[in-house]
Amino acid sequence: MAVYQDKALDRVAKGLRKYKSVAQKARANGAQESDTRMIVSSIVSDALGWDAFDNLTGEFRIKGSYADFVIRRDGKHFIIIEVKSVATTLNDKHLYQAVSYAANQGVEWVILTNGAEWRLHRVLFNKPVEHELIFEVSLLDEALKPKDKADLMYLLTPEAQRKDELETYYQRMKALSGSNIAKLLLSESVLTRLRAEIKADSGNRIALDELGQILVDCVIRPDAQGDPVDKQLKRVQRAAKAAPRKAAPSCTPVDEVAG
Repeated sequence: MAVYQDKALDRVAKGLRKYKSVAQKARANGAQESDTRMIVSSIVSDALGWDAFDNLTGEFRIKGSYADFVIRRDGKHFIIIEVKSVATTLNDKHLYQAVSYAANQGVEWVILTNGAEWRLHRVLFNKPVEHELIFEVSLLDEALKPKDKADLMYLLTPEAQRKDELETYYQRMKALSGSNIAKLLLSESVLTRLRAEIKADSGNRIALDELGQILVDCVIRPDAQGDPVDKQLKRVQRAAKAAPRKAAPSCTPVDEVAG
């Protein structure tokens, strides 16, 4: 790791320790949203390292309303930050306005925070516009190790953007997701290889579409399935030969992880 990365990680780690107590006091005192904005602004500039004057814009006007903060990178909008009061329990409803702002401005990243909890979302420019949670860090949560918190929050620093580490993290997370692994398991090349292994192991022959159905029914967890997996299975089924064959063995789904 380069020296600038080590220094940034150290700054983030120290900042998280410092603002943990700040967030605790603010929550105990019932700090309002305006007070929470001050905490968020300080964390963004002090711990994350964005210049408060050159990179951080407060109450940015978008379509007649305002985003709490916008982080600018190389003169362009990089992250939109939606702030709620420190006592607020964050939920997806709070994201609606920020995601709308982001979609309007072509911004890919949104942070939802109450000063203590930080949730990074990726905006997906589909129709309709969607979003997905990339990571969540709570300054007050003892379950996540301080180093792990610092490693994640480091991805939001200007230093991490020198080599697009945030984008790299996102692409890796997407590639290793259960749904993507499940889709790849149903690809013709993987099914063909698996069929050959089954033949070598047991002497049994099985059609690719039968094998794909078994993987969906018995191996791939339901939470890893979805539209991409359904489409891939249908693709395999369409490509299967229409010749008569024995029915595939039935099974009881088990909690096997696809990836």
